[in-house]
Amino acid sequence: MSKDYYEILGITKNSSQEEIKRAYRKLAHQHHPDKKGGDEKKFKEINEAYQILGDDKKRSQYDRFGQTFNGNAGGGAYDSPGGFDFSGFQQGFGGVDIGDIFEDFLGGFGGFGGGRGSRQGRTKRGSDIAINLEISFEESVFGVKRSVVIDRTVLCEHCGGKGAEPESTIKKCGTCQGTGTVRETRRSLFGSFTSLAECSICKGRGEIPEKPCKVCRGIGAIKKRSTIELDIPPGIRDTEAIKYTGRGEEMPGGSAGDLYVKIRVHPHAVFRREGNDLLMELNLPLSKMILGCEENIETLDGKIQIKIPELSKSGDFLRLRGKGVASPRRGGRGDLLIRLYQKLPKKLSHNAKKLLIDLEKEGL
Repeated sequence: MSKDYYEILGITKNSSQEEIKRAYRKLAHQHHPDKKGGDEKKFKEINEAYQILGDDKKRSQYDRFGQTFNGNAGGGAYDSPGGFDFSGFQQGFGGVDIGDIFEDFLGGFGGFGGGRGSRQGRTKRGSDIAINLEISFEESVFGVKRSVVIDRTVLCEHCGGKGAEPESTIKKCGTCQGTGTVRETRRSLFGSFTSLAECSICKGRGEIPEKPCKVCRGIGAIKKRSTIELDIPPGIRDTEAIKYTGRGEEMPGGSAGDLYVKIRVHPHAVFRREGNDLLMELNLPLSKMILGCEENIETLDGKIQIKIPELSKSGDFLRLRGKGVASPRRGGRGDLLIRLYQKLPKKLSHNAKKLLIDLEKEGL
């Protein structure tokens, strides 16, 4: 055996589970990487040993064979290929994950209850498509309808995806006898394994046309440039993705994949988004900040008039309700927040300077 787990934990083969647990806790505490003087490599080795010896079934297999796996060992006749535990075979074969090898050989073995990779009963599905779409800030707030042109696989219109000429008859595939799969026998480190693979003649359909379609050459699908209408909802955020079900690659005899559209929103020169609210800045002369006034401003909804209160200070906010971003989930729209800033002149005239001196005398 490559490692003596009993020696790693400092125990004997006759040790009880309680003794194994105590030894593990003591050593794990001693060598923990977060402790001063801890040893990460040793800590992992201790954990590995406890994972085996702390489990009665794995310990029994380890004592007998020096590794752990489910099923019978030594004779090559396994009870259930789908039940192997490959955790003990992750290392020691030149970096090859033996679990992956068995997955490849046994995943399509239909006679053992359908493993994770079983091809029997698997629904065929076209590939997904992902694209980027740039929209303006206004379009992200109010939503927009856009058209995109993409190259994708679609069902052949001439044969309706059947792969046969309209007048041609369909017959059972002689290679797979109508099952859509063929048995393949492969050799591995552990002997020969038989698995099921998709029939290359009928592409898993189990049927072939007497006369293949002249347009798609019997495939049932062709590459085509398609125009797709997209409905971008209001309130979409930058980098957010929208899924359009069934708008991806189409698959003869199966379902179509999905189209994923990642949105890129151009920044706005005036407005900035905070949640469902919009923020903007408004610079006003000192006189208007002190005396108050009415100002016309341009919003995403058009030009509106707002009232600036007397004695407004730089940094004050004005809130216009319902002038922000639409909220698809909660309904309604956020608010427009206007932050006031005092605009100072670059140069003071003689009269302006005199007026400011008078204001200073008034304590303003």
